[in-house]
Amino acid sequence: MYNSPFTPFGPTYLVGTSPVQVASRNNDNPSSYRIRNTSASVQYISWSYNAPGSPTPTITVTAPTAGNPSAATLGFLPSSVEVIGGIPPNAWFEADAAGAFEVTPGEGL
Repeated sequence: MYNSPFTPFGPTYLVGTSPVQVASRNNDNPSSYRIRNTSASVQYISWSYNAPGSPTPTITVTAPTAGNPSAATLGFLPSSVEVIGGIPPNAWFEADAAGAFEVTPGEGL
């Protein structure tokens, strides 16, 4: 990951309750994603890796509870924006609410 400002590698995708692949458009694999919670409430987003042939994965978005962690899931404060690294390149995303997130693939902080 670069320690530079975030550089988009593709378009911004609206992510809701169906899986959406967030793919780069410059033939480089993104190492980070800019994720914006468009909602005025706490929301959760989950992701899955991009398998060969890009089949649509089954993603379950569940908030963690005591004794029940949620794999590949992050919670976002209302109307927040974060840049997250370590998510697989050209990953698939799904949210717990319709149109809850904007996700942009890229590089940087």
